[in-house]
Amino acid sequence: MKDKSKYGKYIISQPKVECVAFHPTKKIVRGVTFPDEIFLDADLVKGSPMIIDIGWRFEIPDPDPVEWEHSHDFDEALCFIGTDPKNPRDLGGEIEFEIDGEKHVFDKTTVIFIPKHLPHCPFIHKRVDRPFLLVVVGLAPKYPSATEDELLHPEKYH
Repeated sequence: MKDKSKYGKYIISQPKVECVAFHPTKKIVRGVTFPDEIFLDADLVKGSPMIIDIGWRFEIPDPDPVEWEHSHDFDEALCFIGTDPKNPRDLGGEIEFEIDGEKHVFDKTTVIFIPKHLPHCPFIHKRVDRPFLLVVVGLAPKYPSATEDELLHPEKYH
């Protein structure tokens, strides 16, 4: 049922579940919320200039990595967020993250800013001790879908 209030359209509790580009879309991915759960984009809120993608990491994904190296034509922030209320800065795991081939390893709550066109990923889950969140904010109305990207890069999806 549609919300008839003036501003209810801006409150999203039911995400758009979609296979976005740069992920292994032909396989089941265990250990994470997959496909992506988009809580904000221009499909969900007309005119939205940003994407918010919220995903859980419950265990080391299978397969891992979940994403291959790619870049975007927009800026992006990846927020790796620990869930221990007694120590929220402890990620609850360890990630090896590549930025243009340069490896970075962290085990604390961390935000990574990725300027547009900067190649990033894959990232490897070295440990997942307890569930943590990955919240991605992209400064674009939408991600390309896996279906759209596969038309341009079929070799990556097979």
